[in-house]
This record gives sequence, structure tokens and C-alpha cells, in this order.
Amino acid sequence: MKNLLIPMFILGCMSLLAGYFRFIVDDNGNIPLNRFRLTGCIGDVLVGMVLGTRDLCARQLSDKAKSALLVYGGIALLFLGFRFST
Repeated sequence: MKNLLIPMFILGCMSLLAGYFRFIVDDNGNIPLNRFRLTGCIGDVLVGMVLGTRDLCARQLSDKAKSALLVYGGIALLFLGFRFST
């Protein structure tokens, strides 16, 4: 089981980052640097998580729902990794 912890942590971190970056880019693939420098676009991520969760509950697979699913999957993998590491 210990051999699976490192890949689980890596997959969890990659999933979180992929979901985060999917929330903060616009349609052209650009990151709004003026908002990113000060706050890290955390407002966009939180609003996107709420909208994505709403879409998931309505069983619609929109772009925001996919990003929220990536973030939730990353959190679950990190939680399981920390749970089994003790």
C-alpha cells in the first residue's frame, strides 16, 4: 500500500491544478494577469465551483462541471492518501 501513496498524491495534486487552471482561463486560453497577481483568481474558482456543482447536481456535464469534478477528485485522492499514510 505504501508504494501507491506517492502516485496517489501526485495524481491528486495534478487533478487539483488541472481543475484550477481550467477555471481561471478564458475562452481563448488566456489568464487574466491583473486579477491573478493579487488574488490568484480565487473568486473565479469559487464561483466556478458553485456553478459546476450546480451543474453536476442537475446531471449536466458542462465545462465548469468537468473542472469541479477534477477538483473534487483531487481532494478525494489527497484525502485518501493522507488517510492511508498513517
